[in-house]
Amino acid sequence: MSAPRIHVETIPVEARSFQGEPAGLITRVAANVIDVAVVILGLVAVYLSIAGVVFLRQGARFTFPIVAHRAAYLAGFVALVLYFTVMWAAAGRTYGDRVLGLRVQTSTGQDVGIVRAGVRAVLCALFPLLLAWVAVNRHSRSVQDLVVGTSVVYDWSATRRPVSSGDPAGMAVDVAAPVANEPHHGDPQPLPRVDGEG
Repeated sequence: MSAPRIHVETIPVEARSFQGEPAGLITRVAANVIDVAVVILGLVAVYLSIAGVVFLRQGARFTFPIVAHRAAYLAGFVALVLYFTVMWAAAGRTYGDRVLGLRVQTSTGQDVGIVRAGVRAVLCALFPLLLAWVAVNRHSRSVQDLVVGTSVVYDWSATRRPVSSGDPAGMAVDVAAPVANEPHHGDPQPLPRVDGEG
């Protein structure tokens, strides 16, 4: 007996015609702006945490730690690269990508992997303006995409599984499993015999 399956559509109706299509420049820029804001907020939280520890140790003599511009830029660069690398390798998308319905994948539609994600993250952090190549490339790929063999597509599905025509949302879910030795046609099962019964 085969298990019944249910298809749960997670893609908004308005977005289904764009599902799997290459993402445009404006959408990708907006996602990057969100990601940079997330990283900056994270760094500010770390700075305030360090300042709080210093305050507890110094008390009335406390002054906010001074961070040199070079150290701040280096910390921001490292944090952004780590953020991009971990998110692309683990989920195929950053927080900004998730908000805008984007996914980073290889040119063949597979997961990018940790090495490719790391190289792409470094290139994106070092040369952000190369994203503008998306506007002139017929497949909407940036220079970073061309170098490491990736692409960015619209994807609102909640799974990393490749989307097939039989499962357009990538969300086929088994709601029941076959039961071994299941009785057929609703036949009742005989009750066990009790000693003393005729």
